[in-house]
Amino acid sequence: MKKKILLTAAVLAAVSCFAGCSPKESAPAVTQAATEAQTTAQAASETTAEAAKPSDDGKVYELRSTTNQAQTGTIGQALEFFCKTVEEKSDGRIKTTANFGSELGSQSEQVEMCQAGALELVLAAPGTGPGVWVPELQMYEFPFLFDSNEQYREITRAMEDEVNNRLSQYGFYTYGTMSMGSRDMLTVAPVTKLEDMKGLKMRGPNAVYISMFDALGASGTTMDWNEVYTALQTKVMDGMEASPSMINSMKFQDNAKNLAITNHCMACIQFYFNDNWFKSLPEDLQQVIKDAVDETEAFQDSLDDSDNEKALEAMKAEGVTITELSDLDKWVEACAPMLDEYRQKGDNWNSFIDQIIELKK
Repeated sequence: MKKKILLTAAVLAAVSCFAGCSPKESAPAVTQAATEAQTTAQAASETTAEAAKPSDDGKVYELRSTTNQAQTGTIGQALEFFCKTVEEKSDGRIKTTANFGSELGSQSEQVEMCQAGALELVLAAPGTGPGVWVPELQMYEFPFLFDSNEQYREITRAMEDEVNNRLSQYGFYTYGTMSMGSRDMLTVAPVTKLEDMKGLKMRGPNAVYISMFDALGASGTTMDWNEVYTALQTKVMDGMEASPSMINSMKFQDNAKNLAITNHCMACIQFYFNDNWFKSLPEDLQQVIKDAVDETEAFQDSLDDSDNEKALEAMKAEGVTITELSDLDKWVEACAPMLDEYRQKGDNWNSFIDQIIELKK
């Protein structure tokens, strides 16, 4: 289990201008949430400085990175923060570039590029990224399985070694997990009770979501994140689900004006490095990467918590109707049989589920 660091102070630099990280579009302006997030992470560099200083081997390593998330969202800002931190901590021995959204294709295409060595790092959702090879990673997005976002962060990070055990044969090394907050239902027509979900065409990122929509009486379809805006605009979809921060970062509320607060699941983004590349680094630079990830996690934790609150307010100001459901127990009950169904998928699923349940105790 990876050793976590004590976080007590502030980050050294602003998010909006990551000099070493070279995105294809200019970095977004510093948000208030990003500024506030910087107050949570500086001690990461101070309390982990026990590691030996790099011994320069004269080689400069390239770290090409990508995420399918928007540059202005919390994951996009976290990737920029990570790149800048890596360059600073490595004294320039690692040079970074970053891409965002669909610049390099869909999330699955980005993950495949990393596996093939065309990228050194992809920030991706476990279930819809490497879940192609290890489908039980979809359990990280299982409905009503986790009790809180804090618990979710603890469990997903505690299981990184297990994820590595399952993924290493496919060419990935995992270190670092960032939650994107609790997810809600954004729909064109109002959803105020469970019965309102009946027959709705809903976008979901992987098979777990499709099973959930079936259980809730809706019809689920998978599609890439960057296709959702148009699908809502053209009424191909009646709705989608995500955290307020994610929805607002893509302005999906332009085309759907109703948000039901369901908190049905959490979702995360993990750091997936090309395994051969990571192992090729000198040990001191491997530690630089890990230290930078630790600081980035702390930065994004604070940023995402704040940004989700601000996103709700922003959507309200744009005319979105936000509904607190009074029958949420019915939603939980409708999804409850799913767990037994997923246990029947095999030993890999069962063992992964058991570890999550054990860590919840």
